Amino acid sequence: MDDSVIHDSAKGGWYIRPSGFLRRSPVMPVVWLAVLIGYILAGVALAPFHGDESTQIYMSRDYAYQFIQRDLSQITYSADPANPTEQHLRLLNGTISKYVIGLAWHLAGYTLDNINDQWDWGADWDYNQANGHAPSPDLLLVARWVSALFLAAGMVVIFALGDKLGGKPAAYLASLYYVLNPALLLNGRRAMMEGSFMLFSLLTVLAGVWFIQKPDWKRGVLLGVAGGLALASKHTALFTVMAIWAGCGVYALVSSSGDAHRRSRTNAQWLFAGRLLPLLLAGLVAVGVFLALNPAWWDNPVGRAGNVLALRADLLQIQVDVFGGYTDLGDKITGFWRQSLIALPQYYEVTGWDGYIGDQIAAYETSPWHGVSIGGSAVGAALFLVMIGVGLWALLRLPSDQRPVYRLTGGWALMMIGSTLLLTPLEWQRYYLPVYPALGLLSAVGLATVGRLISAKLRSHNTR
Repeated sequence: MDDSVIHDSAKGGWYIRPSGFLRRSPVMPVVWLAVLIGYILAGVALAPFHGDESTQIYMSRDYAYQFIQRDLSQITYSADPANPTEQHLRLLNGTISKYVIGLAWHLAGYTLDNINDQWDWGADWDYNQANGHAPSPDLLLVARWVSALFLAAGMVVIFALGDKLGGKPAAYLASLYYVLNPALLLNGRRAMMEGSFMLFSLLTVLAGVWFIQKPDWKRGVLLGVAGGLALASKHTALFTVMAIWAGCGVYALVSSSGDAHRRSRTNAQWLFAGRLLPLLLAGLVAVGVFLALNPAWWDNPVGRAGNVLALRADLLQIQVDVFGGYTDLGDKITGFWRQSLIALPQYYEVTGWDGYIGDQIAAYETSPWHGVSIGGSAVGAALFLVMIGVGLWALLRLPSDQRPVYRLTGGWALMMIGSTLLLTPLEWQRYYLPVYPALGLLSAVGLATVGRLISAKLRSHNTR
């Protein structure tokens, strides 16, 4: 369904309503998506290497323990683990990428003996390469295809979200931003968690939109599955899950309260139950999906959550101590401006890595597959910020037949902006990845809204 901006004094001014604006053949979106998917996949082999790729492939041993050796004792939690490093990583990181990477190398003919050890950040490049801490080039490429395909699937989801929020213009713009964003491209092409994190976080938002439109049991289950997969892909998806569940819950309360004035008390109670209970079901399904994919949590989920929070806090503190963190809100705003709006690619975090991957960076940047920083400069970032503001205004303020959907996604976008701005402890671009899809959608809606307002003004002027 496409939207159009018109003027209606009865609605209080400018108003978004369904229309046939920019109708296209069904073939065009398919061709567009195929081209963008091709762009993502074309640069997979060229992406400069990161040591965490080794660690993610090392973690895929869990796939072999569970599905090849069928030995759950190797991946469930133990107070005295046989391999403390593996258990530490198992608690600290998501599980979806490592399982699918394991499946990929299994299907490609690799065995557990072919899998590298964890990258040793206390040693240099040569030591890691010579002592089995780096994957073979072929194994690395197999693992990267997994993440890149997740990233490409996320692009399809953001196209669908853009279509819901601003019609085809916003869909094309949002998906283009997603594919050209250098940080998303770089980290999504690497054999890490970011590709699955993007896909299932965005799928949770889309499932929330579908739920708002028709809050029934089937859509509640779909929302729960998407939310559980998002949490299992990377724990920081919790902010997306919180925002979507809160938005859907507020919708159930507000809409049921409003209908209570027009219905009998009994009918209003049933209406409330029909909207809220499916959301509660979605929460139970999300927890079930997450636990099914995290055997290390099975014996004591509450205790494991505490372990994870403590491990995450310790890791962030170590990173801040070693690399230097933000000292005040001003630093955080400056870092957000550079990494979220200007967004030039950051290929490494550890000083000296340019000496190891400098040639890879040069080859990547001279290719046509490295993306484009939409902000790119202070002026570009300022213009980008204006369009983001217009998009947020359109979602939260313009009257519309789809107002609950717009407010849900607008609230999610604000959660992404606020949590990324306030909780990111140091200027590592990877920590800003959750905000990029939100900014892309807002700016796409903003540009589409401006275009429609100008078009409406011109049509009004020509009819006088």
